[in-house]
Amino acid sequence: MLQKLREQTNSLVFKVIVGALIVTMAVFGFGAFNLFVTGEPEVASVNGEGITESELAAATERERRRLAAQMGEDFDPSLIDPVRLQASVLEQLIARRVLRDIADDLGMDVSRERVDELLVSNPTFQIDGRFQASVYRQAVQAMGYTPQGFLDETRELMTLQQLQNGVAGSALLTKRELNLHASLLGQRRDVAYLPFETDRFRERVEVSDDEVRLRYDENQQAYMTEEAVDVAYVMLTADALLDDPAIQVTEADLRSAYDSQRESAPPDEERRSRHILLEVGEKRSAEQAVAELEEIKARIEAGESFAEIAKTVSEDPGSAAQGGELGFAGRGVFDAAFEEALFALEQPGDVSEPVRTEFGVHLIQLEEVRRNEFPSFEAKRDELERQLRREKAQELYQERLRELDNLAFENPTSLDPVKDALKLEVQHATGVTRSAGPPPLDDPQVRGRLFVPEVLQNGFNSAAVEVGDGRAIVMRVTEHHPPEPIPFEEVADDIRGEIEMERARVLAQEAFEAARAELEAGTSAAAVASEHGGNWQRFELVRRDAAQVPRAVLQAAFALARPPEGGKAVGRAELPTGPALVTVTRVQDGDVAALTEGELNGMKAFLGDRAARLEFGALYETARSGASVRRADRS
Repeated sequence: MLQKLREQTNSLVFKVIVGALIVTMAVFGFGAFNLFVTGEPEVASVNGEGITESELAAATERERRRLAAQMGEDFDPSLIDPVRLQASVLEQLIARRVLRDIADDLGMDVSRERVDELLVSNPTFQIDGRFQASVYRQAVQAMGYTPQGFLDETRELMTLQQLQNGVAGSALLTKRELNLHASLLGQRRDVAYLPFETDRFRERVEVSDDEVRLRYDENQQAYMTEEAVDVAYVMLTADALLDDPAIQVTEADLRSAYDSQRESAPPDEERRSRHILLEVGEKRSAEQAVAELEEIKARIEAGESFAEIAKTVSEDPGSAAQGGELGFAGRGVFDAAFEEALFALEQPGDVSEPVRTEFGVHLIQLEEVRRNEFPSFEAKRDELERQLRREKAQELYQERLRELDNLAFENPTSLDPVKDALKLEVQHATGVTRSAGPPPLDDPQVRGRLFVPEVLQNGFNSAAVEVGDGRAIVMRVTEHHPPEPIPFEEVADDIRGEIEMERARVLAQEAFEAARAELEAGTSAAAVASEHGGNWQRFELVRRDAAQVPRAVLQAAFALARPPEGGKAVGRAELPTGPALVTVTRVQDGDVAALTEGELNGMKAFLGDRAARLEFGALYETARSGASVRRADRS
């Protein structure tokens, strides 16, 4: 039963469902698929609603980035099959549409207030733990969304999560199921095992000198040295060029860099503000919004709190709960009309006239003005010089890299012209093989350049090879050491050991089979051990997670059927040292009453989660089988 549950919950349908419910975004906290693209070719449809090519492409790219981030710095794009990835993402999109239709049929929805709460609590939109509307708006616009479109999509994803939670909450765990699993998971067994160590049988093996020589002669390729080369190389690095006479940093360079940094630095003046937003649409015209805000402004001038009114009136989901708080922002962040009105306010506490933007009509209050002091030129001078030298060294490195490659090609049989022209040191490495080498030859791609015919056989310089950020080398083979037979005397002992172990394994296997047959025929365990020269290791009433018993023995013991009364069940375990005979003579079922509170709660959580997954899978499969799913022919 446990295995069946595991198989069901690890099935493809569950992976598709989970993939459809995961909220994935490469940069920002709410995952999003654009559901509102129209007028484009469709790759599939669910119940008449299409999935467009651009929607699939965007979702596939997000999934690729997620996988790349998951794999880290060692990510190799070639490991991802784009066709299979796109097919997987399409299945996720289809599953999501099916689930959304289920939620719609059940009348499920998430309130706007709940969406606002989630958005405001997202660390992506916070600075120092506080929501910043300016950060939020920049993020949403960078993603190509209007604020309302972004909220609509987040709301849908939360609805799907609500559906999953609702089904999970309805899953039942009966007392009978709990007792049954407690009986299995808490079961204890008397276990014994008799090991047949290969080393023990090796003492019985004799290998003649002629057999060793025959193995050596018949398997000559197995006893060869690895092909190796001795290497000379020169290395060019950007760091070594920092003090190169070709790099000149003038006063004008420093002044220009300073001015550039100062211009790109945060604005000298930033303003913290609040606002009240009234949206314009079918329910309210722009004129009506202006009239309402003028009344609100009169209330504020009469002494009411701007922040308290914003909490109850503002229709900006990102800032209303914070009293309209927008945080500090310089110029270039807000809508042009909004910015003009904000920076026209003179004193903290001043309130603007109603301002119309693409988001609606705003009332703005200035909270605080902060002016940032940019460091003086003299304070930044040393830092600027180091920075400019690094930049110029990188540019010079690229020039010298081209020169390095050209010199290596034009003088293919020597590194001396390269060394003299670029003032580089010739370095050496010996015994470099296809599988290993010292830095910087520890990179397999770099070593591979040594074993191409032009370099290995013709003795030419390699092309310039970059071995890291700002480092490149040119190599040549100074000595080639082809594979050659290892002298018999050097490997004779190893060959003798190989043959002994092979024969010892055969003897151990034969002894194991004989002992098992005897034990199953009724011979006592003691007699079997005495005949075959081993010692039983016995453990009473151990659980399936007992640390004192080898894992392979436990797995074999708990896989055996319950032994007959007064008898034993016999099995086999594979240990690192050889096979082992395993017996079970007593089984004691687990009992819910014997579980600790922690064990009981853990079991309930485990089984409850399994039941919820099965319930949700059944719901999805039923809806999926009844849905009209059409895929476009993309051949």
